[in-house]
Amino acid sequence: MKAALKEFALHGFSGARIDRIAEAAKCNMRMLYHYFGNKEGLYVAVLEAAYADLRRKEAALDIDVDKPLEGMLELLRFTYLYFQNNPMFEGLLRAENIMQGRFVRHSRPVPEGAFSLKKTIADLIASGQAKGLFRDNLDPVNLYVSMTALSRFHLGNAYSMSAVLGVDLQDKAWRKQRLDHCLEVFRAYLVKDGRS
Repeated sequence: MKAALKEFALHGFSGARIDRIAEAAKCNMRMLYHYFGNKEGLYVAVLEAAYADLRRKEAALDIDVDKPLEGMLELLRFTYLYFQNNPMFEGLLRAENIMQGRFVRHSRPVPEGAFSLKKTIADLIASGQAKGLFRDNLDPVNLYVSMTALSRFHLGNAYSMSAVLGVDLQDKAWRKQRLDHCLEVFRAYLVKDGRS
């Protein structure tokens, strides 16, 4: 699975080659076809396993709904660091989006895995609003899309933006400062009337 994840992340579905996956995994190509049926079967297995890993690690977070701001910021921090520390997942997402979600669109486990995430975000919103801390009209889906945008854009565009802006977006110190910036932006958006 690791060899296949790397191959699909680096070369996309069309450019990935089963023989390279078999060689990297030190396994027999016939066994790959036996277990996964074909290239599509292997790709879907990799895609679903990658999402399952993300959701499993999200679920392990110790988020306290009674501390809604801390919970939201912890979820953003986790998301930011997960994408940063899992570049093959980021590459797999890029490859899947180039194909307009061709495979993820037909997966059952991937959207089902997001149910608890959406519920957690909705519960944090409700708690924050009940405490008078969060602004009105917050939407769980929009918030998660914003979390992932803050967490991924600088990764997917690091080379071009580094060249354009004259700043190394891959530098560890810059990425730490970026995380602090993202947390502050998210806090400012969530909190009602400048409270904190």
